[in-house]
Amino acid sequence: MGSRRHGERGAPPPFRNSRLYRANAQWYFDTREGTQFGPFPLLDDARVALSVFVAQNVYERTDKGMRREDCPGAADALVHMVDEVVDVLRCHVDFGALAAENWSRSRIEDLEKESRKDRETLERIQVLKFALECGENIFDSEIFLERRA
Repeated sequence: MGSRRHGERGAPPPFRNSRLYRANAQWYFDTREGTQFGPFPLLDDARVALSVFVAQNVYERTDKGMRREDCPGAADALVHMVDEVVDVLRCHVDFGALAAENWSRSRIEDLEKESRKDRETLERIQVLKFALECGENIFDSEIFLERRA
């Protein structure tokens, strides 16, 4: 059975699959609008790009009171990565690009200092490093997606 998406009510369709999939030894993801993004050489690259895509499209509408399983990215186990990108985007909107970059660097340092580096922590670091690598492009979804497609 599929999972509900952010903002959906009622039971999800039983046929829903993950947005991430592999074809011809490359990784892709689909959007709700039916647009395909990729190819990405690695699943991790596709997960990072999907996390940024989701964050770009929902960060203004994120409801902090919602259950974790209903959050954007939950169906693809990306909530923790989406949360990091949303924080970067909010910092950028509130304080500018330099502040967002500095916050990202500081957050990476804090995560790298953690004694327990599970997969979730490593993915948080990965998506934050990607945000730094993309610079200003991460804040313009069209430029970002053209760069990754």
